[in-house]
Formats: sequence, C-alpha cells, structure tokens
Amino acid sequence: MLSAGGATLAIDKGAGGDEAARVERAVGRSGVKAAFWEGSFAGFAAIIAASRLYVGYDSAGQHVAAACGVPLVSIFAGFPAPRMFHRCAPLASGPPSIRVDRPDPLEILERVRRAIAATS
Repeated sequence: MLSAGGATLAIDKGAGGDEAARVERAVGRSGVKAAFWEGSFAGFAAIIAASRLYVGYDSAGQHVAAACGVPLVSIFAGFPAPRMFHRCAPLASGPPSIRVDRPDPLEILERVRRAIAATS
C-alpha cells in the first residue's frame, strides 16, 4: 500500500538470523523496493524520527514515533490480555492502534489501509 503511493520504505531486519531472513523473503515476495536497516536501535530510531509515517507492530518503534510526533499506525496482535493492549499502546494523536483479536489477514490489511488513509 505504501510503496504504491511512492513512499520510500525503511524496514528493520530485527534481531538478525532467521528473523532477518524472514523479513527479506517477505519483502522479496511483495515485490516492493525497500531499504533495510541492520544496526543499533538508536540508528533505527533516528530513521523513525525523520519519517513522515511509521507503520509497524507492537514494538519500541511505535513509541519512538509517538514520542517524536511521527504519525503512526500500530498493529497489536498476540497479547495475552486486553489490559496489556491498553497499557502498552503508544500515546499518540491520530488513528488508534489496531487491535487484532482474530488473525484475519484481509480484515487486518483493510483496517491498516483505512488507518493510513486517516493519517493523510
């Protein structure tokens, strides 16, 4: 969705190893052009802080975006209790975090699409 609009994508490869390989395969299957980040979290935080939009899952990156005033779309899935969702959601203005109770990829993508549109 983002690359179709001409956005430059920066994607963190995570902790490396198997996780990095999964990220590379997913991006390769998608056919989008993306720059990968492999390095310190501080370096990735600097990329987030300079971004126009952050889209990601429940992670420290969402909190960096919120603290820096970067519009964000955050997807929460796999949390053990609703209380965790409410306590860990980033404090940001704009669309609320997307809470995933049922892993339905098409529904989640549609919710992400609507949230991205709401940030424009």
